[in-house]
Amino acid sequence: MDESASQTRTQVTLWLVTATLMGGVIMGLELLGFRLYAPYFGYSIYVWGSLIAVIMAALALGYALGGWLADRSRNDTPLYIAVLCSGAYQLIIVYTADHFLQSLADHGVIAGTILASLVIFVPPMTALAGTSPFVIRLLAQAGRVGSSAGRVYALSTVGSIGGVLATSFFLIPKWGTHATLQTLCVITVVVGIAGLASRRTFVLLGIVGLVLLLAAPAQELRSFEIWRGESVYNEVRVLHYRGYMWLTLNDLRNSHTTFKDNSVWSGSYQDDFVLGPVLVHNPHLLILGMGAGGAIRMTRFANPNVHVDAVEIDPLVVDAAHRFFGLPKSADWLSVHLDDARPWLARDRATYNLVHVDIYQGGPYVPFYLVTEEFFHSVLAHMPPEGLMMMNVYDVARDRELLMSIVATLHRVFPTVLVYASVPKSYMLFAFAEQRPLSGVRAALEHAQGDPGVVRLAQAAALGIGEIEPPPGTQPFTDDRAPIEPLTRRMLAQDIQ
Repeated sequence: MDESASQTRTQVTLWLVTATLMGGVIMGLELLGFRLYAPYFGYSIYVWGSLIAVIMAALALGYALGGWLADRSRNDTPLYIAVLCSGAYQLIIVYTADHFLQSLADHGVIAGTILASLVIFVPPMTALAGTSPFVIRLLAQAGRVGSSAGRVYALSTVGSIGGVLATSFFLIPKWGTHATLQTLCVITVVVGIAGLASRRTFVLLGIVGLVLLLAAPAQELRSFEIWRGESVYNEVRVLHYRGYMWLTLNDLRNSHTTFKDNSVWSGSYQDDFVLGPVLVHNPHLLILGMGAGGAIRMTRFANPNVHVDAVEIDPLVVDAAHRFFGLPKSADWLSVHLDDARPWLARDRATYNLVHVDIYQGGPYVPFYLVTEEFFHSVLAHMPPEGLMMMNVYDVARDRELLMSIVATLHRVFPTVLVYASVPKSYMLFAFAEQRPLSGVRAALEHAQGDPGVVRLAQAAALGIGEIEPPPGTQPFTDDRAPIEPLTRRMLAQDIQ
């Protein structure tokens, strides 16, 4: 084999490897965007939709520009300059992403996500998207356009699959969001250096970029942040500020569990869970969405003899509950199940006379399949006739459209639904498995016994609890149609702080 043939084969291999790896980097960056945005814009379908739309536009632009540039280039130098420029831009993002996203946090979910994506992902994605058409043009010089295009698209797709799997199952869960961003940047820069190996200036610039990347400071905890971790489900944070400790998932603006220093009372909606043992004697409690255990704490404060089955999908949340919120790792009264609430209900055969539903996926958004008629039927199937389901609903809107839709859904399943609001913007719903007159519920609350704080809260609830009737035309939620994301978005737009 002569030297020119060997050199050609080496070049072809490098081109194909480039198409494969850049396909993986593109998908890795796309998945990374959801986790990068979660603390600032939440984890709703609007974040996903806005990010994907902008990235698809960047890819379309990159394909067009890549093909145009390939037809006007005599060699692969412009291709690898573009790859190296993408790596350099990713390096800038490594250093600036957090500060930039903080500045956009008040722009709203859709506008903020679109603006962030235009700045963070469009430039590097556009540069990388040009890889496939450029490599096809290089390979097609031999005259086999169809087979060249097929090979490049096949390898790019294989690389995309690898990028999805590596990012989802290894990089983010093991290393975290920022380390994953650095890893993808390293891959991009190394490929750019490899393609420009004969050009010392570019190689030197690439090496400088790698040094800067390795020198990038680790993401620091905020002054009030005492712990942070990432799982396959959430970015989990524990915050401590002015005598309160919070658990937050993804969106820093919303607490999933609130504890007050040196007090069992938090002043949040979770205090209302002490009402469960007042209305249901000797409860066997099922909690769907354990969080850091605030509802467990309050229920056992009202009745220390309660046995608890808690379902929580995220093992990192359970770990935070053990480490920072006093949840025991081993207790004969507590069973923690690591699972998604609805599939777990479908397999479980036990009966619970008290059920708590408090499931938010980060910020004010509830997973749609956990507020539907079918879901509530599965909850009711685990309850005896005297059973009670308590559910927290966050609604800041004047018209309470979200709350009314959930109540309308509950009315289709439970014979009695009552509501009580002790904390602004939060509503505690009481859904009884059998018909319960309001007067009987109020009497039970008025005659509560035990801790003076529980008695005071129960007596206040007796005055405030009442029936609620959704207006005509209110949309109940079903598995077929549960538009909770648009309702939540409209609710946030009407925030009546």
